[in-house]
Amino acid sequence: MPCAEAEISVVVPVHDESANVVALLDEIAAALGGHLRFEAVFVDDASRDDTRGVLLAYARSHPWLKVLAHRDNCGQSAAVLTGVRAARAPLVATLDGDGQNAPGDIPALAARW
Repeated sequence: MPCAEAEISVVVPVHDESANVVALLDEIAAALGGHLRFEAVFVDDASRDDTRGVLLAYARSHPWLKVLAHRDNCGQSAAVLTGVRAARAPLVATLDGDGQNAPGDIPALAARW
């Protein structure tokens, strides 16, 4: 249930993850789509590959995706902070951009709040 009044923002810092971001976005949509109103905030930390381009293309057909970018590589913590500052929901979850965290765990964690 993505919408402007998100219940949860999922912040994902990414760097050189063009091969992984679409699968991760699809996992986020599948995990949250029927459970929570959500937005995903992806922060590209000055990737050298086409991560930003892939994200922007995906965002054109998925309005719940917000894409931000650092001009210079600032590191994962700075990218998370950028995403948290841009998040609109009262609850924020973070995931790594390499797909190693399971988006499917988010609804159960959110239910505790």
